[in-house]
Amino acid sequence: MSKNTAAIETSQVFFTYPDGHEVLKSVTCSIKHGEKVALIGPNGAGKSTFMSLLNGVALPTNGQVHIDGTLVEKDSLVDIRRKIGIVFQDPDDQLFCPTVYDDVAFGPLNLGLPHDEVEKRVKESLALVGLEGFDERSSYHLSFGERKRLALATVLSYRPEILVFDEPSTNMDPLNRRKLINWLKGSDKTILLCTHDLDIALEVCDRCLLLTDGAIVADDAASRILHNRKLLEENNLELPLALMTHELLNDILNQKDDMDEDHRFIIGNFLHAHRHAHGPDGEIHFHVHAHDDHSHEHNHHDHDHDHDHDHDHDHDHDHDHDHDHDHDHDQHDAGSHRHQHTESEK
Repeated sequence: MSKNTAAIETSQVFFTYPDGHEVLKSVTCSIKHGEKVALIGPNGAGKSTFMSLLNGVALPTNGQVHIDGTLVEKDSLVDIRRKIGIVFQDPDDQLFCPTVYDDVAFGPLNLGLPHDEVEKRVKESLALVGLEGFDERSSYHLSFGERKRLALATVLSYRPEILVFDEPSTNMDPLNRRKLINWLKGSDKTILLCTHDLDIALEVCDRCLLLTDGAIVADDAASRILHNRKLLEENNLELPLALMTHELLNDILNQKDDMDEDHRFIIGNFLHAHRHAHGPDGEIHFHVHAHDDHSHEHNHHDHDHDHDHDHDHDHDHDHDHDHDHDHDHDQHDAGSHRHQHTESEK
């Protein structure tokens, strides 16, 4: 890995299928090492085609793709596929061996690694995805969520620095989805999520690329793009469900004048939305969270600092933030409560 080059860089990339259908149109972007980026867009936008260009499954009709400074072309594919790993939407597309161990060992064995190193990588990769002790089980006897994690382990075993996920949360139950999100948030690898799940993009990613009709129409912080209802709807997308829920509950609180105080208290106590303006550019952040006893966690994507503070709605910070609180305190005890802010979590 070279710190002086981008992890992923595309320059005026076009791709046209043999039938003449142009899928990608002058796509130019750069993703730094360690970034977590969501590639979002409606069906047919070209996301899967873009993903296939990154490891040479397909090559551009025109333009160039570089992975860690190496041009993606026929002569470089072995090197490219050591640098970047792709986790497919359907785990069964990359599980084909009789046991879990064999599936995870397949990549390292093909790299020509010695037996001891293969054993070590299989053990480490299974531990990373929470599948310790599954070595001798049949891959096809695992649950869908377990197979998803196994597919990730097969990629991790050859230790690429860049991971690309195609619809990582599709068909996952809530618990396994949460395990995946926690793993993604904790990973130090460069991650590109190609997804329709805008909630996972909002929680995991710092940045979004919006692809529509084969072209990137927006490239900005995830907190900006994923809160922009007009932009999303213009491109056949919706606000993340968490933000839609926040809007709905706010509407209920503000419009239901005949709501009894018990229900008003329950809604107000369950869900708060804090709107913060950060820095000289007035960047806006929304925080949606459930909590008990007025203790709750805030997720910020663009700031790398942690802080705890007690307050009676007078915020004293050790850093320069202007905070606008757009929530209703009518339902709360006048006493102070503790806010725990965890910055740059996803």
